Order: sequence, then C-alpha cells, then structure tokens
Amino acid sequence: MIDSLRGELAERSPGHAVVECHGVGYLVHVNANTYAELPERGACKLYIHYAVSVDVRSGQSEHRLYGFTDPGERHLFRQLIGVQGVSTTIGLAILGAKRADELRLAILHGDENALKSVKGIGPKLAQRIVTELRERLSNEPVGAPVPAGGAASGSGNTLRSEALSALISLGLDRAKAERALQSVLNERKSDPPPVEELIRLTLKNL
Repeated sequence: MIDSLRGELAERSPGHAVVECHGVGYLVHVNANTYAELPERGACKLYIHYAVSVDVRSGQSEHRLYGFTDPGERHLFRQLIGVQGVSTTIGLAILGAKRADELRLAILHGDENALKSVKGIGPKLAQRIVTELRERLSNEPVGAPVPAGGAASGSGNTLRSEALSALISLGLDRAKAERALQSVLNERKSDPPPVEELIRLTLKNL
C-alpha cells in the first residue's frame, strides 16, 4: 500500500500532479484546493488514497492514486466515497469546492444546500451524504489524529476501505459488497490478500 509520497513535484495541473520519488514519477489525482496548495516545483508531500477499479467483464484493473496535503482531508474523502453514489470523481469535486473543515461542518449541521451547490450533486445524493455521514462524523473528535493508512494497527481497515470503495465504484450494492468482502476477509484472516486480489475474490463471492 502507498500511504504517502514525499519527493520533487515535477508537474502540476488543476486535476493532477506528478511527484518524482527516487527516479519514479507518480501520477496523482488532486482536487482544486490541493492543487492551489502545491508549490509550482520543488519538494512536496502528499497523503495518498490508493484505489483499484476492476472491469468485471475483462478482469482488467486500473490503479489510481489520489493525493491530499492533509491526512484529515484524505480521511473525509474516504468517508465520502463510502456513500453509495459518490464516485472518486465526485468526491474530488466536493473537496475541490469545499474546504475539508467547511464540508465537515456543513454535514454536521445538515446543510444539504452546501452540497447541492457542487456540480454533479443532486438533492437525493446530498441528502444521502448528510444522512450517512452526519452521525459518523459527529462521533469523531474534531482535530483527533487520523490513523495512517500504512500503520499496522489500521492496515486491515484500510485494505477493507479501499476494496469496498472500488466495489461500490463498480456500481455494486453497498450492503451486498460489504457482506461478500467480509466473508473473504474472514477466510483469509491470517493471510490478507493484496487489494486487487481481494476485489476479485469478493466479486466471485457475489
């Protein structure tokens, strides 16, 4: 798993950045706010969400990196894409239009209008985001440290989160995907598979 990248910023645009680490350039998708915070060139660090999408018919997979300058923003992104109907593209659009702290407050206050102002967010999706995340976020202390994705204590949760996000992005029902995913994780408890294999095994369980 890639938890973060620290290196030289070789390129940046409103939609992506290229970070060179030890001679390898990583293409990282970023939102508008992250883009604005990055230097034009030079040293930088991005907290990474690693996502894999699998074409059910061909079995081919696509790997993407999403970068954030703050781990709390990455955490909120992961919460957003866990909501049915919120793709990674929509999640980036939301965090590009609203700062993480502003978005968090809007959800906690039930402000659906703040979400509907984002392109691609209709009334039903705005309501679903508020309904599903309001209680979840209210149980998280503001300013509490977010576990790193690569930490041993949270690696299982991160693996599950990334696989679930990929399954939902394929259009699968969240509840069915969660059950099938948990079944695979229970079977492979002593030897968790890589996220790509986990997704494939879960698809076979559906």
